[in-house]
Amino acid sequence: MDPNREALATAASLPLDSLSDRLTGDLVAPDDDAYADARRVWNGMVNEYPVAIAYCGTVEDVAAAVSFARDHDLAVAVRSGGHSVSGASVVSGSLVVDCSRLAWVRVDPDTRTARVGAGADWGLVDRATQSFGLATPGGVVSDTGVAGLTLGGGTGYLSPKHGFAADNLRAVDVVTGRGERVTATPERNDDLLWAARGGGTAGVVTAFEFDLHPLDHDVVYAESWVPSDRAGDVLRAYRTYQATAPDEACVSPYFARVPPTPEFPDDRHGDLAVVVAGVYTGEPAAGRDELGAVVRRDDAFATTIDTMSYVDLQSMLDDDFPDGRRYYWTAVPLADLTDDTIREVRAAAERAPSDLSTIVCWPMHGAVGRAGDDAGPIVGRDASVVVNVEAAWDDPTATAENVAWARETRRALRKGASLPGTLPNFAGGAAPDADDVYAERADRLRTVRERYDPDGVFAYERE
Repeated sequence: MDPNREALATAASLPLDSLSDRLTGDLVAPDDDAYADARRVWNGMVNEYPVAIAYCGTVEDVAAAVSFARDHDLAVAVRSGGHSVSGASVVSGSLVVDCSRLAWVRVDPDTRTARVGAGADWGLVDRATQSFGLATPGGVVSDTGVAGLTLGGGTGYLSPKHGFAADNLRAVDVVTGRGERVTATPERNDDLLWAARGGGTAGVVTAFEFDLHPLDHDVVYAESWVPSDRAGDVLRAYRTYQATAPDEACVSPYFARVPPTPEFPDDRHGDLAVVVAGVYTGEPAAGRDELGAVVRRDDAFATTIDTMSYVDLQSMLDDDFPDGRRYYWTAVPLADLTDDTIREVRAAAERAPSDLSTIVCWPMHGAVGRAGDDAGPIVGRDASVVVNVEAAWDDPTATAENVAWARETRRALRKGASLPGTLPNFAGGAAPDADDVYAERADRLRTVRERYDPDGVFAYERE
């Protein structure tokens, strides 16, 4: 039976009206007109058929949906921002617990903390916190959901200074696999908080509490576009720079095709380039000097150094990751960016079947590397960089070759100076299990999940 018919048949066999009566939000079933849109998410590659989608407007709604799923032997998929690259937020045969209506932010400037509803995106958080001259590490695309990014670690421009988004997590409110409402803090249910700091959860997180940090000034963004045949020189210089890079600097070179826009020479349009891109979150005057020394190159054909608000920085890449495009991302943490790895990354970029795909070298210095072993389940914090392979394409018939390219690139990079595990946000589809992602911390993570979800209601967490 195909997934669509199976979803229809399963839904028809369930007393969905009894769940609908308990919700303040909507319950969308496969035979509803709204179903086609309700099952869609940001990644156009995802084409799943859940049994129903429960739009939860309150924590009580979440608890009711989880209890219904457990009572009727349904697995639960959790959707908040719907930005899960792997598609884990909508799965065929599941009950989707949709938390997008729990979108709120409350900032306490005195304690420098923020409580955030599970449906909020980073744009909402950044605007709220910046109104008080505060910020916390988030993603680099403003409509990314806070929940998914944080529960998968969460890298951002502030990470060298303040760690992953997950490192700044003080507390979470969770509806567990038993349907119980619990709060996890360092003093209470600390194992659940540990798991939430990058390991997903054995439940639905309905609210997050973050530490905030002063950021009451503009930031500096700089980039230079260099022909790809100069990649060796560019990335060796980056390797040297990263050895002593300040925490305020987040420099992340990437390979990309030159877009056909007026900012670039006509004869460069469509060429492969290595882009030296960096953000400085300290004082702008110091940032212009720091990044200027990094991006000003004689071999660059386009160079930009701009000062902007943090909110503008956080939304700068939004148009590059549109809703409905197809994405497949994977990542490899590297102990060192060796000359062999540099050659492999360039060769992989040249082989990319889509001009929309990129390969990014993300820095792992500063606060990320200083976090202790007990900070959370994420491994590879001692990496010098993480290479993110980001396949993106629009043609639905090109899925196989783009996914194959990303996986082949990952395998090639694993043969070099790679470290175990990977960043959960970039794990590469739904296939990798907990051992692939969390390495030596996978068993501890499983123990936490077994305690709070003994019946395996959240079956789509990595096991």
